[in-house]
Amino acid sequence: MEIKKRIMATVSLHHCCNDASVIILPSIFPILFTQSNLIEKYSDIGTMTFIGLFVAVALQHLIGHNAKTRHSRYYLALDALIVGISLFFLTFAKNFTMLIILFLGVRIGTSIYHPVGISWISHTFRGKPLDKAIGFQSAFGNVGALLTFTTTGFIAQHFGWKVPLYIWATINLAAAAAGLVLSRNTTDHALIEESKKNVSWNETLKYVYKFIPLMLLSGACWGISVNYGSSLLNHGLGISMTRTGMILGLMMGAGTISTFFYGKMSEKFQRTKMLCFAYTVMSISSLTIGLSRNAVFTTIMFAIYGGFLFITYPMNLSFVGNSISGRNRMAAFSLVSNIMIVGNCLFSFLAGFLSDSFGIHTPFLFLSVFSFVLLIYIIIMKTSGKIVS
Repeated sequence: MEIKKRIMATVSLHHCCNDASVIILPSIFPILFTQSNLIEKYSDIGTMTFIGLFVAVALQHLIGHNAKTRHSRYYLALDALIVGISLFFLTFAKNFTMLIILFLGVRIGTSIYHPVGISWISHTFRGKPLDKAIGFQSAFGNVGALLTFTTTGFIAQHFGWKVPLYIWATINLAAAAAGLVLSRNTTDHALIEESKKNVSWNETLKYVYKFIPLMLLSGACWGISVNYGSSLLNHGLGISMTRTGMILGLMMGAGTISTFFYGKMSEKFQRTKMLCFAYTVMSISSLTIGLSRNAVFTTIMFAIYGGFLFITYPMNLSFVGNSISGRNRMAAFSLVSNIMIVGNCLFSFLAGFLSDSFGIHTPFLFLSVFSFVLLIYIIIMKTSGKIVS
């Protein structure tokens, strides 16, 4: 197999396992909440998310500054190894404090992927092919989330909440070995030369700062959708855990399809116009999700929302990847990922208290307003020439 294809296969495999592993525990939050087993209130979800993502931010900064792209295959294998072991030990949690401590292992492992995997792809597929490559690996992250959403609720409801953790622990451990086999003999001498150059955080921030609001929204949308979507459907609309998983799986499925075709769409349409249209649809669909009390209509809106939300991720990453220099590439994607984590962390934490005070639908109303504000921001930045696609 061609070296570029093997690199893409390795990164895509790890992205699939990475995103699946982050979603497993949130997918069973409604069961733990309903049974008052480990989680007693919505703010517990926000607290655990906040602590886990705070640790991930600190670790990703260290990775972005110190990691060398030429060692990417080993970092990704370490990611899967740590996550696999952590998921296994999560099943031994006896109280909320233990749940948080053990969940930190998952967050530590998954924090490795984005600065390392996206940087490796950005180096390997430079220039025009980057949109297609970024979209392709992003789609496999969605595949992992899709598999988790569509199976975890059913498995947990019928066989117990620990079984999905055992399954994905095993998959991650297998992926650690498979990734090393797939990526053997892929060393690029250009990567070795780039790795010798020092990272400039000032130069990195110069290119990334204008994308900070977009990354904050990306993090907020992901965190709220994953951590509170299942509770909205199960508690708010009375939908079973099995059907809840299928609905969120439909959201991920729509996102997977859109990201697979992102490369072709970016060739046909201007990237900034696509982003504006996506934010418009996201604002309308998240508003509808927050207001709807009809299960069928909400299901349709989740699918539309997912299709346009997940295409914004490769769009934003392509903006960054095409503008950053080689020596700052891993630092840039570390910074971008950290900004998304901050958005996830802060707004997931806030959403827990909003849900306790005003209802589980409230976080999606917040996302609607946030998306609309960012639509105005993009239009202003495009008009002023600060963002050019």
